[in-house]
Amino acid sequence: MKSDKAAGADPSFEIFRLWRLMDHTGFLIARLRERELARFGITPEQAHVLDILSNAHGSSTINRISEITARRHHSISTLILRMIDQGLVTRTTDADDRRKLNIHITEKGQNLFNSITRDSIIDVFSCLDAEHRNQLQASLVELLHSARNVMDEQAGSELPGGPSTSPGNRG
Repeated sequence: MKSDKAAGADPSFEIFRLWRLMDHTGFLIARLRERELARFGITPEQAHVLDILSNAHGSSTINRISEITARRHHSISTLILRMIDQGLVTRTTDADDRRKLNIHITEKGQNLFNSITRDSIIDVFSCLDAEHRNQLQASLVELLHSARNVMDEQAGSELPGGPSTSPGNRG
């Protein structure tokens, strides 16, 4: 005989099952994206930084990139160093605030970004019509805001060093 939880009487059980489905789906889509980006010699995280810089007219700060990606500053700094070594970005110190580091996409980085395909994502999402994509987007935006609010609420109860804002590398 199934327990009440397994039978669906506990809403937290259904929410957990939904989260598990979302997590597994995201994991599989992320693996497909990793394979696609590997053909271009970059990781999903590097592609995300190139996307951020491209959409910011070629430059941003490490702090802003960290904020957008919800990754810790030191993780983004390490990622940026690898991208500098690859010639995809450059780093300069801000003239007005020497503590501020500006990141700029190079011509090589912009050319790479412009050549990157999105076929894996298009193939997966092609099963959804426009209405379902819009519904999914609205739901995911709500979940994103909720997750950020919960993170902010929990920030005071974290151990020294601040809240853990590094979600799994699935981008």
